[in-house]
Amino acid sequence: MTSTSPQRSEKIQIKLFADPSALPPLESFIPVFHGWIRDKKLDELLIDVADYAHVHEGPGVVLIGHEADYSIDHADGRPGLLYVRKRGLAESSAEQRLIDAIQRAQRARALLEDDPALSGIRFSNDELLIRVPDRLHATNTDECFAEYQPTVEHALQSSSLNLNALQRVGDPREPLTVRATSR
Repeated sequence: MTSTSPQRSEKIQIKLFADPSALPPLESFIPVFHGWIRDKKLDELLIDVADYAHVHEGPGVVLIGHEADYSIDHADGRPGLLYVRKRGLAESSAEQRLIDAIQRAQRARALLEDDPALSGIRFSNDELLIRVPDRLHATNTDECFAEYQPTVEHALQSSSLNLNALQRVGDPREPLTVRATSR
């Protein structure tokens, strides 16, 4: 494992893509996320909700936590739930951190899909984006992707998602990004 190995990074992002035709207005997420804080819906420290709906293709509405953030993201014009792990789990393996991130994103997905205030929001089961926003440890190169690929494959096998086609996306100036799709 080199010093620029994605295996060393604590930071990870998971994006589950939403069906745009079933996406409620962004302001609908503000009271839902506040309810998650109030009712302790997730087993982590949640702090506040920020509204960035005015930012074109931006983070939308963000639930800010100590270890991680959750947002209804519109990056690249594709809405979805973005889970952003910022810190914690340093003692675990890269595979354990990725499994944990996927599970937490899936838990948030279930809460959103089950919430009557969001009028039937749905997320795709056919695609997932994994990003390692830590260019010190993970460059967006074929070599770094090749090192990270077995970790991603094992983590996806342990999830309920049937995603088995992996592709590195973006250019070297961007964080290491892996698109996982069903074949």
